[in-house]
Amino acid sequence: MKDLKYFCSHLFTSLSFDHAGKVRVCCNNYDVPTGEDLQPISVSSEDFDITDAFNSDLHIRIRQNILKNKQDDSCHRCWQTEENGAESYRTIWNNTLASGYLKGIMLDSVDEEGIIEKPFITFLDFTMGNKCNLVCRMCNLNNSNQWDLESDLLNIEIPWEYPSTTLPVDEKFMADEFFMKNFMHLKHVNFLGGEPLIVDEHYEFLKKCIKFEVSQNIVLSYTTNLTVIKKELLELWENFRHVSVGVSVDGVDKVNDYIRYGSKWKNIEKNIKKISTYKDEISMDLQIQSTFQLMNVLDWGNLLEWTYNLGDLGFWRIPFANWVSYPVHHDAKLLPKDLKAEALENINKFLDSKKDVVWDIGEQQWLGILESNLKTFETSFDDEERERHYKVIKKHTKLLDLNRGQHIKDYIPKLEKFIYE
Repeated sequence: MKDLKYFCSHLFTSLSFDHAGKVRVCCNNYDVPTGEDLQPISVSSEDFDITDAFNSDLHIRIRQNILKNKQDDSCHRCWQTEENGAESYRTIWNNTLASGYLKGIMLDSVDEEGIIEKPFITFLDFTMGNKCNLVCRMCNLNNSNQWDLESDLLNIEIPWEYPSTTLPVDEKFMADEFFMKNFMHLKHVNFLGGEPLIVDEHYEFLKKCIKFEVSQNIVLSYTTNLTVIKKELLELWENFRHVSVGVSVDGVDKVNDYIRYGSKWKNIEKNIKKISTYKDEISMDLQIQSTFQLMNVLDWGNLLEWTYNLGDLGFWRIPFANWVSYPVHHDAKLLPKDLKAEALENINKFLDSKKDVVWDIGEQQWLGILESNLKTFETSFDDEERERHYKVIKKHTKLLDLNRGQHIKDYIPKLEKFIYE
């Protein structure tokens, strides 16, 4: 088998789409694939075909570059992480989706032009619309329908006609015929949102997997705020090969409640303890998934300590650190040097205290991503760009504080001067 150093399984066996049903390469690649009509490909269109999704202009171009052993510019988030010495989204998923003989099958499915005539889906990146019950400060209407009114407040343009601000899962994914045609070879389903655990179609899809007797082959992954755990969840999960739950937490106590508006820390802690008991019943791993951003980077030392202590409940002891590059005004690089230095000191204090810890493989990967972020954190925007985004974060924070009856000084006091000076 040819040594392809930039091979990525997502280009060969994964169907991924965003909140509005538009096909993408993966949730880490922000370029928009288009079809023969040069328009984005939508899984909601009447004439949607899986072959079109796998053979967009972007998919073909990246596959051609893979076969030529060239990096594709659209995958720069992975290249940056790898250049910083860490496992990237690409390499982590390759280990899962392209192990053993599977990589050979993927390469055999593509011709010399980078076209896949008969695609088979083993990975489904299932973004379940934008229905959510939180209004996180770094989020937007694309990922939470609760951002409706405050989008007007911040003068953010709504990308579809009001009042259709709740984007549902397309009905075809619930149809038996569509499932049997496209999803009988599924090995992994990654549920994103919105908030998947409050979306009815999520439960319907799990039941569909059980109905067609493929659930025992499937690993389920979640990014969830874990504010709601329905009674039927464990009964459904028992039918699947493995369940991986990533709980979205962006700070400890008040910091999390401020950033993830609508979230209640006591409820999060209660549900974390509850879901940890599921490990006694099913094959499962539990993680904390956090954004690495301007609003919480000064609290990352506390977040690391809190997450480490969750090891007693069976959680991975290092959180996943998802760098926020959009919206840009939440990028941690906007902070001044003194606040950056304080954040780095707190994080490195934790890392130094755990030098003798033996980390599991997954924890090592998350630790590597954090260390990659710290290298990026020490870089800066140019003065003009920084000033432009700084004005936006100040304006948005003040307006949201006023509208929500909050003030940053009561939650993240070290940012008060930065925002309100």
